[in-house]
Amino acid sequence: MQQSATINIDDLVDSQKITGFNWLLVFWCFVITLIDGYDISAAPAAGPFFVRDWHLASPAALTFPFSATNFGVLFGAPLFGWIGDRYGRKIAIILSLIVFGLFTMLVAVANSVDHLTWARFLTGFGVGGVVSNTISLNAEMAPRRVRATFIILMFIGTTLGGIFPPIVANTLVATYDWPIIFWIGGIVPLVIAALSFFILPESIKYLSLVPSRRAEMVRLAARMGTTIGPNDVIVSASHNRDKARFIDLFVGKFALITPLMWLLFAINLMVFYFVNIWLQTIITPALIKAGGNAPTAQNAGLMFQLGGSVCGLVMCRFVDKMGLRPVILLILLGIPSTAAIGYLATTPWLVWITFVSGFCLLGIQFGLNATAGIMYPTHVRALGVGYAFGIGRFGAFGGPALGGMLIGMNFPLEHLYLIAAAPLVISVIACVVMIFLHDTGADAPSDETVLAH
Repeated sequence: MQQSATINIDDLVDSQKITGFNWLLVFWCFVITLIDGYDISAAPAAGPFFVRDWHLASPAALTFPFSATNFGVLFGAPLFGWIGDRYGRKIAIILSLIVFGLFTMLVAVANSVDHLTWARFLTGFGVGGVVSNTISLNAEMAPRRVRATFIILMFIGTTLGGIFPPIVANTLVATYDWPIIFWIGGIVPLVIAALSFFILPESIKYLSLVPSRRAEMVRLAARMGTTIGPNDVIVSASHNRDKARFIDLFVGKFALITPLMWLLFAINLMVFYFVNIWLQTIITPALIKAGGNAPTAQNAGLMFQLGGSVCGLVMCRFVDKMGLRPVILLILLGIPSTAAIGYLATTPWLVWITFVSGFCLLGIQFGLNATAGIMYPTHVRALGVGYAFGIGRFGAFGGPALGGMLIGMNFPLEHLYLIAAAPLVISVIACVVMIFLHDTGADAPSDETVLAH
């Protein structure tokens, strides 16, 4: 009779050697988030064309459609987070890609602000699902020693994806008109969804919670270099509960950590989307009035995203080793660099100050994404990340809404970006409090330590 062994699934993941399998997973999630990032930046890149072709009296008329995507994410991230925890990360990611691919193509045939608003709102459901579940999948498949690094490397796809809509706007719109931005953004995720069915693995930690999928778990463990016998017993820190419950996000140490994480997400996403959504639309007329040209504003949007990608590469190992501490530095640098955009909007320094602002704001988000993806136990990880992004969307759609209101009140550019940067002061305080809680032992997670090291 074959002897049985007890295999701890958390130890299996943490002790694995980094192989081509791990890098393939990171790369494919990078590809998935690349098109996700493309879609997020597609509407801002098309903003000047909406104003021109629809004869809008002011860019402020785009406030609702520019906020609608993030309003959709508010619902989509928790919804698809629940689907990911209940039915698996893989199926949730594929469904999310299909949803935002289809509704992005609906944007391509929009002919009014109302049409655009509803299409972007429904697109947001899929966008939120991709983010929460790709983070959860990578957090559950990567060894603890490189977990934050892998999450950040994967999420760099979001910022790099944001580079391409401005490029399409500068190169293809003149020939194919602005719908080409959204046809690309709609067709590609459907192709990626089909390929993901064959390429993307399921989370082994999720599979360990589903006895009916043991055979799939055994095959996946073999790809990770571990043999699981038919009589082996699988244990995990998350096996004490097999269903995600909202209340678990506030049990014990999480009673303080979860609200603080939500606050940090909301503030940073508010500032990020304030800058990202309105950048091309409000700076383009200012540049033209000052004797510049419209492509410069698109290039500024490109540099904003590129700055974040560079920061992701620079800081990923720092987050693994130091937790949230590097995030505080980025917040302190992000305040003056974001505030300076309005003052430098019509100068040659515009593209460089937007690069620095993007470096900081997106770098902050990288650190928060990695922390959220690590700190929750497996059975509520996608739910926890989903709610962090979902609640964060109050800030994400609030930022563009606030910007639209201020634009409608004819605030000068200098004042707009000063106001945009101001909430980051609160983020500094929240980060300091979270690290203090860790240092006093109040927030140490049961299986992972992520806030500081």
